[in-house]
Amino acid sequence: MIEQLTAQQRKLAYLIGMVVLMLPIIVLGMPATDEEGSGGKLARLRQEHDLGESTLGKVDPTSATMNLVLLGMRGVAVNLLRMQLDTQRDQKQWAQMRATTESVILLQPHYIQVWRYLGWNLAYNVSAEWDAVEDRYFWVKEGAKFFMQGAERNRLDPEVYWDTGNTLGKKIGRSDEWKQFRRFFKEDPDKDRYDGGPDSEINPDRKDNYLAAKDWFKKANDAEEKHEQHIMMDALFRSYPARSQLDYADALQREGQFDETTRKAWDDAYRDWVEDFGYMRFKTTDYPIFMEAPASESAMEQIITASGKDRASIEREIDFYQNVCNYRFWRTKAHAEKQLNTTRMHSDLFEGEDLFKKGDIDAAQEVLETGLQRFKTMLETYVELGSDDITLEEGLWGIMLWQKIYQLKNQVQPEEFPLKGLWEKELNRVPNLQHDFNRKYGSS
Repeated sequence: MIEQLTAQQRKLAYLIGMVVLMLPIIVLGMPATDEEGSGGKLARLRQEHDLGESTLGKVDPTSATMNLVLLGMRGVAVNLLRMQLDTQRDQKQWAQMRATTESVILLQPHYIQVWRYLGWNLAYNVSAEWDAVEDRYFWVKEGAKFFMQGAERNRLDPEVYWDTGNTLGKKIGRSDEWKQFRRFFKEDPDKDRYDGGPDSEINPDRKDNYLAAKDWFKKANDAEEKHEQHIMMDALFRSYPARSQLDYADALQREGQFDETTRKAWDDAYRDWVEDFGYMRFKTTDYPIFMEAPASESAMEQIITASGKDRASIEREIDFYQNVCNYRFWRTKAHAEKQLNTTRMHSDLFEGEDLFKKGDIDAAQEVLETGLQRFKTMLETYVELGSDDITLEEGLWGIMLWQKIYQLKNQVQPEEFPLKGLWEKELNRVPNLQHDFNRKYGSS
């Protein structure tokens, strides 16, 4: 039939056909703008599922970077911007650096390593360039906020959730400035702006930094159930909510808080570690195991039956996972720390040193001796803690304080004393500790 049409009629038919075919293309493929719900069906689906970019970023339109973006070379453009970041950091151009950071993530919002690198850069590298603790904390916050932004933009990816928790936990809680950072997390130094409270962008619920980190690690675990992470072994990755609770309880003790709040924190830590993390299933090859399986004969029988392997092989597999996570140690540590004797032991040693600093050496001696005796009881009950460096150094430090008091009194210390066996066993640790002690309290 088409042969019967004139040339002009055929051209008209072709034109009509092209228009008809273009209509679904326009409906489906119209590009999106910055406005929500804009664009065609495919663009809206990309927005709904966070799969695409609809922005060129805040890039100087006259720059070489913009030329690369317009040519479809986003990766090269991002590399140029990252080089600019390094230059701006070296030249301490902080405002320009923050703006460049925003440009990078606008160009590559779903490239996870960009978020991870730039967030780390702000929280660790940039913060270290400042002298005032308040300024350092500001840039740690900027890094944390950047990670939070990345987690919101990539809700399905577990890694940026984990980075957020790691920054709120380790960076704030373990830095050299940890005492100030932990206080700032609840009472921001910019009192006028935040009315003496926390920065609501990073701490909306006014929590301790470790408990806020715990929430983010839980989100990371939820995401990891559906999407793979490439940071570390899965058992280690999934231990972090429980580890944050352990860190929270430990931080309270480091700050000299020895009350029911601290004991409850350790009790919660034990429950999180044993009852939650201890029963998480981890697939080794073709069968799942969990850390607490050896405590249940029925659980071991089920694993042996499902795997078709002998008991020794299963026990070795579980032992490997327990060793990777230091599972047995933290179970023992949390159980020991939630005991009243252990809480009082820490309190005695802390108070004894405080009395020593104030010059009340008689009271310090009495409190320290009580603390050392409680320390001995704790080690006899929880033998495994006798290999923990931090535990041992706390006991040895208490002995040094006690010995120093006898020196100040010009008295000979008793031949027998609590933890004498520990002192003799760990003599190789004493020189380094003694050096630190002498720097703090003098050698004579």
